[in-house]
Amino acid sequence: MDLPSIRTAQARIAPYVRHTPLEPSPSLSRELGVDVSFKMECWQVTGSFKLRISFSKLLSLDEAQRRRGVVASTAGGHGIGLSYAAQALGVPCTICLPRAADPFKVRVIERQGARLCLHATIEEGREHAQEMARTQGLTFVSAYNDPEVIAGDGTVGLELLADAPQLDLVVVGMGGGGMAAGIGIALKESGAKARVWGVQPEANAVLARWLEEGEPVEVPPGASIAEGLGARIERDSRTFPLAQRYVDRTLLVSEADIRDAMLWLLEEHQLAVEPSGAAPVAALRRSGALLKEQGIRSVAVVITGRIVNRERYLRLIQEAVAARDA
Repeated sequence: MDLPSIRTAQARIAPYVRHTPLEPSPSLSRELGVDVSFKMECWQVTGSFKLRISFSKLLSLDEAQRRRGVVASTAGGHGIGLSYAAQALGVPCTICLPRAADPFKVRVIERQGARLCLHATIEEGREHAQEMARTQGLTFVSAYNDPEVIAGDGTVGLELLADAPQLDLVVVGMGGGGMAAGIGIALKESGAKARVWGVQPEANAVLARWLEEGEPVEVPPGASIAEGLGARIERDSRTFPLAQRYVDRTLLVSEADIRDAMLWLLEEHQLAVEPSGAAPVAALRRSGALLKEQGIRSVAVVITGRIVNRERYLRLIQEAVAARDA
């Protein structure tokens, strides 16, 4: 996994994805005393950065692989990006989902032409998807543990370099670690000075714990409202050594802080953002002293997505309002 691979991915996916804007945040800049901007991946075509990784992977397949089709397991977000890209390219697509998946996300995936398989858990879905890949000749598309996927993630870093070459810091959510690793490779192998901080929820911080311990360790399973940052990572995932090399620091956030960041984004920027997209904002808002200590003056926060159903979003916002007023 290297910088040329990311540049190749950028050229390959350019006709299908948006170069998302880097929007200043005057409110957060005043609050923290540094220049803060948001990388608006929530304005990507499907509402999430995952479209990049889906096109990066599918466009790397040969004609026979595309004809046979692809399969993936997901809680929902990865399935939306993959089913959209597969429909656009005429690739048969099967998505394995937990039965408890957000009905809104399930409807979007189905509307985009994917075949659905429902399972008791995400892990059961992953096992079935991998078995389908082995027995039916399908291509399994991981949301993070794949060089073409990481290259797609890294295209966000190339856009940051183009739009703000003097950045000191990029703050990004970290589930399986593909986005953090890809951005880190793009920035650091290009000679940029920017550091990368990865953010995970306290309730489910598998990769952060591995990085702290220096090796994969057993982490009790947890649940977070930021389910997109709660990947159960394979111990041999290629993202772990990449994160060790390219992620400079990890930050953990509470569920309450994530909800409050969602409310803050609505009030200050009129942005409806999913919990995983709000988590890096939550972490940065708690890091004023650290920014000053590190001499950081220019920050980009990757707002990864806005895919959340209305009922759930309103409930989380109401909980944040109640907590603020308590």
